[in-house]
Amino acid sequence: MATDELEAVQLGGTTQWIRTRGAESSNPVLLLVQQGPGLPMINEARRFERLLGLEAAFTVVYWDQRGCGRSLRGPKTTDISLEAMVGDTVALLGLLRDRSGQKTYVAGFSFGATVAAYAAAKRPDLVEVLVAVGTDIDGTAAANNAYDFALSTARQRGNRRATRQLEAIGPPPHLRSKQFSTRARWASNFGGVSRDENYASLVRGLLASLARSPDYSLGDIVRTVRGINATQAALLPELAGVDLVRALPRLEVPVIMAQGRLDQVAPGEAAERYYGALEAPSKQFVWFENSAHTPQLDEPDKFGDLLRRARADRVAGT
Repeated sequence: MATDELEAVQLGGTTQWIRTRGAESSNPVLLLVQQGPGLPMINEARRFERLLGLEAAFTVVYWDQRGCGRSLRGPKTTDISLEAMVGDTVALLGLLRDRSGQKTYVAGFSFGATVAAYAAAKRPDLVEVLVAVGTDIDGTAAANNAYDFALSTARQRGNRRATRQLEAIGPPPHLRSKQFSTRARWASNFGGVSRDENYASLVRGLLASLARSPDYSLGDIVRTVRGINATQAALLPELAGVDLVRALPRLEVPVIMAQGRLDQVAPGEAAERYYGALEAPSKQFVWFENSAHTPQLDEPDKFGDLLRRARADRVAGT
């Protein structure tokens, strides 16, 4: 890597951490905005390089956002809100533009795609292309879909434990972390989040990636795990009310929407509805037929190619 640097940056009055990696310093910058709420991103650097190979075409910025991962060091951040996270994203995009002299490619995942879309709406002059993956578009529809999918699958399979737990939390809205985690656990176990992973393997993978990463101390790992629930609790009420069709009917940047056909967390119907209503200078909708909520991991070759093509198209002026 010509560039492989971990650094603290000041965003929104807080210290947050990024790792910047790239094979050529002249490559355009790509900012990755992680899914969640509450999940870190810097720990994914090695896996993303291995699966996607983005560092050959971009200078990739892995970012632990407010309330996530390494950015939980230091004084406790009390303001965990969508507005604050959007402001942080705009501030980071401004910093990256000042350093590179160019707009930044942005890839957001799930809730991170929602955050990235709001940031692009505020400062389109900072964004070259927005790639929105499994976007949280309609909070009510997404929660109902995930819950109905998990409960109906549990009943069909005769899974009494899942049925009992899901019936106990009742239908959405699920505004407490325990309710959200129960819904997410069974949606994951039944294949609605990742094609080849269940909830337990996703948690083990997160812990293993944190432990293997040189960027996290034992204290960072403990704070990261504890911070997930705290950040979820702060953001769930806002997440439940998200409606991008109403809030962001137009974006002044090129938009690529990537959607897993098997996604039960951010359903394809809502994504297609938003895509149909969205006004943008250019837009593209890409189905990942063998993916659930994580196309970047379920079909990494196709996802990596999508980002590289986005860069090639912009260079060609299309």
